[in-house]
Amino acid sequence: MLLKRAHCVFLLCCQATMAICAEPQAPAESWASPRELRNKKVIGGGLYTIYGDETAITPRFIQQHPEFVHSYPFDGIVLPAPLSPAWVNSLGLTKLGMPLRPAFLHELLWNRIRIPDEAIAETLADLKSMNRGSMTDNFLIVGMVDGARGLKTPDLADDSDWAIIEHNVKLAARICREGKLKGFWLDTEQYGNYRWRTPSGNPEFDPDQPQGLHFPLGKDTPELLRRRGAQWIQAVQAEFPEIKIMTTFAWSPDSVSYGPLSGVIPFLDGVLEGIKPPGQLIHGHENTFYFGQAKGTTHAYATENGFPGDRARYASAKTEIHGWRSLSSNPEKYDKFVQVGMAAWVEDHPWNVPDGWPAGGKATLWSNLPLSLVYTDEYVWVWSEHTKYGQPHLQDLNPFLASLNNQTFNMRNEAVKSLAEDFANDPMRHGWYFDFDMLAIGRKADPSHEAAMMSTDTVPYRWDSRSKSLRVTGRNSEHLGGQRRRFVHPIDPQATRRSYTASIEFRIESFGTLPSNPIVLGFFSSEHLLAKQSLSLQIAGKDSLNFVVLSDETAQTFPLRVPEGLSPAQTYRIVFDFVGANREINASLSNLTQPTAQPQFAHTFLPPAFVERGLDEFGVTLAEQVPVNTAPENEYRYEVLKVEFK
Repeated sequence: MLLKRAHCVFLLCCQATMAICAEPQAPAESWASPRELRNKKVIGGGLYTIYGDETAITPRFIQQHPEFVHSYPFDGIVLPAPLSPAWVNSLGLTKLGMPLRPAFLHELLWNRIRIPDEAIAETLADLKSMNRGSMTDNFLIVGMVDGARGLKTPDLADDSDWAIIEHNVKLAARICREGKLKGFWLDTEQYGNYRWRTPSGNPEFDPDQPQGLHFPLGKDTPELLRRRGAQWIQAVQAEFPEIKIMTTFAWSPDSVSYGPLSGVIPFLDGVLEGIKPPGQLIHGHENTFYFGQAKGTTHAYATENGFPGDRARYASAKTEIHGWRSLSSNPEKYDKFVQVGMAAWVEDHPWNVPDGWPAGGKATLWSNLPLSLVYTDEYVWVWSEHTKYGQPHLQDLNPFLASLNNQTFNMRNEAVKSLAEDFANDPMRHGWYFDFDMLAIGRKADPSHEAAMMSTDTVPYRWDSRSKSLRVTGRNSEHLGGQRRRFVHPIDPQATRRSYTASIEFRIESFGTLPSNPIVLGFFSSEHLLAKQSLSLQIAGKDSLNFVVLSDETAQTFPLRVPEGLSPAQTYRIVFDFVGANREINASLSNLTQPTAQPQFAHTFLPPAFVERGLDEFGVTLAEQVPVNTAPENEYRYEVLKVEFK
């Protein structure tokens, strides 16, 4: 994916080889629920990490811009290793009289150029000192690129040439180990052919040569490639035994039929033969990043309706990746060492798209990232070609991607034991999240546009930087699919089994007109719908307030009688006081605008199973069983001003 070439052939290959094998049984929710995203990881990458100007994302860039991690929406990043410009210039590489200036390690790994320690010293220093924030899992780019343009072509059958390649890949492994990277993002597509000397002496590609001779694996025998693959991984693990290697293409029908993947399977068979615990291979099959791309987008032009992006498509892909064990030389070792990965293509409008890039057109596309997370074993890598995530002048968070990142729990401390949120800053930076369907959040800005684009208009929650509040709208539409639309912060369920006090301050602008669609504030379970496990204040009108306990065992409703009813533009606080020793809970509602007004109370005892199960989300939600397409005049609107749990 370092370069995009031969897409017509590639897409046809994708469609032919990724046919659905079986119809899996899907859960009741078609979207990705929080419980399915735990401990999954999204790794970002794209042209912005490989090519570009001074804003390219490199270890030096992150070291010099510590604020980068605050707006980067993923759990990790694919990074290049810049080489010392002075050392590169000292090579004196030229082609047709022009100097060659390979900038990154991955461009010279497969050449007869022994890369010295001093060439990567600055990159290693940057990796050791850069701020990582929540970027827990970062990978080094290792590709199949001939940065020397045919001038230093190795012969893989020559042991002296191979010794240089082994040295170079050990250097890459050392960068990962000392630089605290998880391992390699191995792009196995070969982006060049072997260059053959023409009668004129210029190292030009000869179009008469067989097209299967792709650099660096395309001209050697399977036997040689298997031997070199085993030696390659042994050299890597000698330097970094815990290496994780995420591939773009590995064992798949594409690797048999698609020319730039020639030689990949026998080489990886050798890697599989040589790998030892705790090393790991991640089959991050690149074709999965088309799943969910809409009709009319750049890479779906040849399809009638775009690419399916539903659960059946992802479940089938996971089954297929497991089944491709039969394409390996050692299926039993494949089962042990090869993890199922996924890929997703996300061009991120209106966040972090360069000025002038068109929105809502054929190049505004994304695949179903949430479901790719559901069906991967651990990792999804994201590709983009026009988005520049985390740039200094584009600091707004994409709420959708931030929500996914917050749900993965990769920092291990997201589910807090106490919480104090005043919404002075974007709550998405503090671990809040909401559920959404990636393929239902789009809209067309203009009927002539062929692809949808992300918009906060498609979700009922919006942080308002001016009022320092969370604005909530009781909007329902068929595009939202009846899904759970909570805006919550995760809470340690152990903390809700013991005594606690929790409160939400809010101000209502409009009550709406649908009793079936009340305002809901309180505690929820990420494992269950509201009716199965929740504790909340529900407001269906100015005179309709109820403290509600819902569980498998019971449904308890306690009306709160407020004289004169609730009033718009006044600030209220709902407080939940729980005494864990005897399962006793009090709910009280106070008017903070009128301190002399008497608080309203409700009291009950929670069922034992309810307490034991625990509640692990605190915040607000929309009702789950409501009619679709709420008219604007029927919507409620309110602000959340402050949330506390202790």
